[in-house]
Amino acid sequence: MASKGRAGQRKSRASKRRTSGKRAAPGWQRYTAPIMMGAGVGLVVLLAVIAFTASEQELAEASDFEFEVYQGQETIGGPTVNFEEVLAIGKPTVLNFWAGNCPPCRAEMPDLQRAYDAFQDEITFLGLDVGAYTGLGSRRSGLALLNELNVSYPAGEPPTRRPVNNYNVNAMPTTVFFDANGEVFRRWEGLISGPQLNAILQEMVQ
Repeated sequence: MASKGRAGQRKSRASKRRTSGKRAAPGWQRYTAPIMMGAGVGLVVLLAVIAFTASEQELAEASDFEFEVYQGQETIGGPTVNFEEVLAIGKPTVLNFWAGNCPPCRAEMPDLQRAYDAFQDEITFLGLDVGAYTGLGSRRSGLALLNELNVSYPAGEPPTRRPVNNYNVNAMPTTVFFDANGEVFRRWEGLISGPQLNAILQEMVQ
């Protein structure tokens, strides 16, 4: 009788397992689920690469915009200038997007100033303050930062966020380099160091 009782208990436990709703995944699911997950990740990466490539292709040509000149009118004209006028000077051009309350922008500005001191006869520099359109400052904070760091290269502010959109500025700072023909030569997102900046500038003027 005891043996029959134990058999009944085993049968009852098996029945509970079948009706509990927590069934183990079939063998093929256990092996294919990671593969399907990996394929999904791969698709996301592929789409990101395609989007990045499209973004780079869109920047094959310069995009014009108007801006108010903070300083450097004697170099690029003013008080209001179109960027195509800057490119029409006929020199390689450095367009640096920055903001008054952007710590990486503050960190790279002294290197930009040193580069300007060294290359101003060969390269046009323009710092474009977009703090009002990135949540990283205002005209007041931008002018204060230029004064604090003794920045003397040309700088200004656009009246709209058009250049932020047209140049796909998703990181601050962002620097776009143009050759003497006004075509995009290189793009750098985030802080650029002095050696990295100088290497690009040397390549531009050769």
